[in-house]
Amino acid sequence: MTDTDPQPGPWTRVGTRRRALLPAVAVFVLLSLGVLVAAGSEGPAPRAPAADAGADAGADTDRSPSRSGDADPAADRSPSPARSPRTVAISTQGGLSDGLAETVASEQDVEVVTVVRGATLGLIGTVDADGEVVDELPDGWRFPLEVLAVDPDGYHEVLGVEDVLSLAPDEGLLSESSAEVRRLGPGGELRFRDGTRITVVGVLPDEVVGAAELLVPTASPLPVTTDRYLLARTAEPLNGPGRARLLELAGGGSGLEVGGEVPVLRHAAGVMPPARLKVHFGEFAYTDGPGRWIHQGASWLREDYAEESVPILGATECHRDMFPPLRAAMQELVDRGLAHLVDADDYGGCWAPRTQGSAALSSHAWGIAVDLNVAGNHYGAEPTMPEEIVQVMAAHGFAWGGDWPVPDGMHFELVVDRELPIPGQ
Repeated sequence: MTDTDPQPGPWTRVGTRRRALLPAVAVFVLLSLGVLVAAGSEGPAPRAPAADAGADAGADTDRSPSRSGDADPAADRSPSPARSPRTVAISTQGGLSDGLAETVASEQDVEVVTVVRGATLGLIGTVDADGEVVDELPDGWRFPLEVLAVDPDGYHEVLGVEDVLSLAPDEGLLSESSAEVRRLGPGGELRFRDGTRITVVGVLPDEVVGAAELLVPTASPLPVTTDRYLLARTAEPLNGPGRARLLELAGGGSGLEVGGEVPVLRHAAGVMPPARLKVHFGEFAYTDGPGRWIHQGASWLREDYAEESVPILGATECHRDMFPPLRAAMQELVDRGLAHLVDADDYGGCWAPRTQGSAALSSHAWGIAVDLNVAGNHYGAEPTMPEEIVQVMAAHGFAWGGDWPVPDGMHFELVVDRELPIPGQ
């Protein structure tokens, strides 16, 4: 949105931009479109509840600066320790178990281990190094911001990132993707819902900060308390038995990623990190709805939400950039005589503005995931998804939740920052 946009309502100057507040009817109409939406990892859910027509519709958020599937800005650099086959990330469903870090560290082939904590926190405003407002949201609205917290000494010992060593409690680092979305650099300030203010002291390549939207020390006043994953360095690159041993130590529902095998070494490395997701699919402000539902900012809905017809599935609500790959995948199934493998009556939906059960938002809130053949592929159960569907979806850029440590067999999520392996090929 620019200064020439004829939108009514109060606004906050953002450099040379304005962020308008639209009437609630704009959100009401979009949230009331009559198709079933998905429930994220717990399966299908009723349609998202409409916003109160008498309430404010929320912050009008500008489109993110890049949507073109741009190359990783760090791709041409020399390999970092995060890409080394001796660096691994270990995560478990729901957070790390007590004592896991010490157990892994005691293994003979493990040289050093550090824990990375994480949380999704409410960002309500930012200012640049000159004190100019970049973002400012009205009461009750916030941006979801993924914050990772590390022990500076341990993080430096594993990855060699010197910038973390000098971090004060009220300072933080942005990944390059986050800096692009936030339009901030060193000297900028992030203001959180709880009143905490963090000064940006540097911007680093995504892969050396786990693509964090904000990386802070564990001494930070921000409430980042959940142990998300371990980072470890091994004496030699992991072989098959070495991987199996670490996964055995981590226990059921655990995942292990090796540097260089994924674009960014972190938990949930099989899908796009929030910072990269926002670069490609936009950022929205939101406020609370009933239960786990949310109400999204008006400009994201206006610019990115769409309802279109898709082969097999029919009328579908998704992110506008979701339709070309989704339509192509469904059409390929039709062309190959495989349409019967997708039960159109058992389609769980695409766009679903809700959380995952914590403050973190589901990828369905961005409308970049679909739930297929729901009844036989519930979260945590053994998937029954036909292999042909998995292959076709992977060929069109969709990661399958059935491969996750805790399977989500109905779930297919769009990944646009890399090519995905096609099962069986």
